[in-house]
Amino acid sequence: MNTEFDIVNKLKEALKTSCDDAFYFSDDETQLIEAEYLLTVNAAKAIKELNHYFGEPYKIRLEHGTKNFASACTPLFGREEADNFLGYKDVIRTKNDSTRSGNIDIAVYTTSNGCDNPLCAIEVKGFNPSKDLIIQDLERNSEYFEVASPTGTSNLPFTAFIALHSYKGVWDDDKENKNIEKVRGRYQGYIDENSNLSRLSHDIDVMTVRRGVPPSPDDRHIQEHGLQGDEDYHFVGVVITTKKDLTYQATQTQLNSRRG
Repeated sequence: MNTEFDIVNKLKEALKTSCDDAFYFSDDETQLIEAEYLLTVNAAKAIKELNHYFGEPYKIRLEHGTKNFASACTPLFGREEADNFLGYKDVIRTKNDSTRSGNIDIAVYTTSNGCDNPLCAIEVKGFNPSKDLIIQDLERNSEYFEVASPTGTSNLPFTAFIALHSYKGVWDDDKENKNIEKVRGRYQGYIDENSNLSRLSHDIDVMTVRRGVPPSPDDRHIQEHGLQGDEDYHFVGVVITTKKDLTYQATQTQLNSRRG
């Protein structure tokens, strides 16, 4: 079982399902999702399909507090050096939080030895989020890898961010591919120019969620009635997974040891 791969695929499914739902709700193929919670709920339900029993292997929590999640990212128990006959004392983790305290759209946990361990935090945006909103979510996701307590540093495996972008005037595959690369380049640029983000490892997965079908010039219905307005739209989905960059950390450790 590849946990990250499985969850990312479920997030992709949720992007498509949510766009389909918007169509069935409105009878408009080009209808944008106006409520982020539709995408959030569909994503949580898609991940639930990976469970083979209630809450196993994944416990899924909506609107989950950042303080609870960040605190749980470090080991529950640990040891510190102490001036006693054992040479150490037992310690328990302390509280942590993100700079932008609040609620995570979806938090996923696994259970080991009776303890819930964070697997990933998932932030959700609907169609065409602004740069500021994107960076706020990516930065908050990045902070969970930096938390520490007396018991140790963060053990969080990965975080995820999902969003949708819409385009018009897409009449051929070349334009579709250009839109995909445009979205990929946009997110890569946000990451590269941000020191908090660039020291982590990011996988930017961009895909077509749905696209209109350009009519044939010989289509008699089009010749008689004209275009319907749903032929040239393009919905693009993005899933960004973030993890610690082990290469970056090794380099920083070497630099710090040289300075010491």
